[in-house]
Amino acid sequence: MNNNIALSIILVSLFTPAFAATPYQRPAGIADDKEPLIVAGYRALFTCSAHFFAGRPLDDIKKVELVDVEGLGYPDPVIDEQRRLVTATDISGAIVRVAGFRDNMGCTLLPPHWQMGDIPRLPNVQYAPRADVGNLPFPAGDRVDLPASGLDARHRALAPVLERAFDGKTYGEGAGVVTTAVIIVKNGRIIAERYRPGFGIHSGYRTWSTAKSISAALLAIAAMQGLLDLDAPVNIPEWNYPGDPRQAITHKQLLWMSSGLFSGGPNTYAVYFGGEDVISAVTTTALEVAPGTRWKYANNDTLLLLRALRHRLADDLRYLRFPYDELLHPLGMVHTRMEIDHLGNFVGSSQTYTTARDLTRFGLLLANDGVWNGRRLLPEGWVKFSSTPAPTRPPVAGQWGYGAQFWLLDQMPGVPPGTFTTAGNKGQYVTVVPGHDLVIVRTGVDPDGKRWAQDQLVAAVVEALGK
Repeated sequence: MNNNIALSIILVSLFTPAFAATPYQRPAGIADDKEPLIVAGYRALFTCSAHFFAGRPLDDIKKVELVDVEGLGYPDPVIDEQRRLVTATDISGAIVRVAGFRDNMGCTLLPPHWQMGDIPRLPNVQYAPRADVGNLPFPAGDRVDLPASGLDARHRALAPVLERAFDGKTYGEGAGVVTTAVIIVKNGRIIAERYRPGFGIHSGYRTWSTAKSISAALLAIAAMQGLLDLDAPVNIPEWNYPGDPRQAITHKQLLWMSSGLFSGGPNTYAVYFGGEDVISAVTTTALEVAPGTRWKYANNDTLLLLRALRHRLADDLRYLRFPYDELLHPLGMVHTRMEIDHLGNFVGSSQTYTTARDLTRFGLLLANDGVWNGRRLLPEGWVKFSSTPAPTRPPVAGQWGYGAQFWLLDQMPGVPPGTFTTAGNKGQYVTVVPGHDLVIVRTGVDPDGKRWAQDQLVAAVVEALGK
């Protein structure tokens, strides 16, 4: 079957959907990642972002983004260049998922009860065209003065570290990890930068849970602007009933992953790939334990913070612009998109597309205590707060710790005190090493079941630079 025939069948299916016009909802957003509706949604959304935002061809997308759901018999996603849509079906063709791209919003997966005519309902925000910064030095622009090897000649000791970072085994827990980029910044200057073939300075990929750290920074900015108090209970309008015990949960408890709420932990597949809206997933769960008494990693805790921010702003356009106006564009992170659900809620626990260079800019902001070009973007003391162990997760030697939407690496062998990092599935890391003026970014597309050991890379970089 050629692509034109396949597209025609898909379009017919869209107007005779297999699902009733009832919103797709699952408790806490939990879903089976092998469920055909989820797999098809995964394939549509990832193909959409990788193709229309990152500019990569389907053949490579199948080898990278879709590798974990290839070989299951699903037909290839169909890319509609003209309308900038991607459709993907299950094996039978009865389930059809559609993801639509907008320049300033990235891709959004349509919920199962929407049809093609609903696409114009997707939220969109316009921005002026990006300025050409090709000749400006990094971080304001794209120019980096490195030789073809991607390594500053004054730091030759890093050469074997870089080689091992791409060998698929040295810093991975099990062979088969796939590094897409490594950037090392010393004293505010890139001293090493290398990419997997097919990736480069403008090649985007999903941050996965590194998005949590970016979302936390947005909450910090809102607090600095007086919009909310991080020590105060979070204002979730769906909880505004007399006697609702969830009203006691504070912003900091959510930042610390200590809400006490029922959740699927890292499983919010119904939101990520099923088309469930954020609000129905995260605001409808009950307390399991008292707030602030348990540490449990939960995507929903991050999403609740963003729900509170949207409610506090009380202006949907301002909410949609807030990450870009207050953080991303001031940093020059113009190749970053915080993607949303179909109702305009940021899926800020995972669904951000960005580049290694933009992540490096974020790392530099953290390394500079939240100050950028002399302007304070993050509250004074917030970086220290974020990298301080959560009360419900005290440090343990030989284990990664947790702060406020950041992981702590300083209990690991060879890692300097105070080292903290973002961490995203498949190996997305922005690591700051205080006292060494060092930022280390590693991005990857590691297969399921393979885990990148960022602490080992950090220890190797620190040792090499000490020589």
